[in-house]
Amino acid sequence: MKKIVFIALTICISLNSFAQNRAFGRPDRPPMRDLGRPHDMPPIDEARRAKIEMFKVQFITEKLNLTKSEAEVFWPVYNEAKKNIDELVKSKMNDEIQFEENILAIKKKLRNDLKPILKSDERVNQALKIEREFLKTLRGEMMRRKGFRA
Repeated sequence: MKKIVFIALTICISLNSFAQNRAFGRPDRPPMRDLGRPHDMPPIDEARRAKIEMFKVQFITEKLNLTKSEAEVFWPVYNEAKKNIDELVKSKMNDEIQFEENILAIKKKLRNDLKPILKSDERVNQALKIEREFLKTLRGEMMRRKGFRA
């Protein structure tokens, strides 16, 4: 009986040691918890960033069914709000509550500015949610290209 308990305990300890960090003993491989962008990879260049922006404009224009006249008025307002949010993010505020309130104030101003352009509350609400949808689509496409999803 003691041999069976000893063998079972040895197997459990062995399996537990294999379940630990996969980079153990292999310094060339990052640990499994750090599967993000490699630290030695250069940042996204401007050509790629411009291409992503072009796809974003196309995606948002199609989703909102913007006419040419609506798009001419919509994009300056939308880009100004995004610029304000980016500046706020870069400021790295220490007060999280104040940061969220400032973001909310920018979004409320954007909603008020978009209301006369888009004419309906439904389209304004869709415009406020559309960037999240774009980021989700972009992330899915990146994962698909890397082979994580079929």
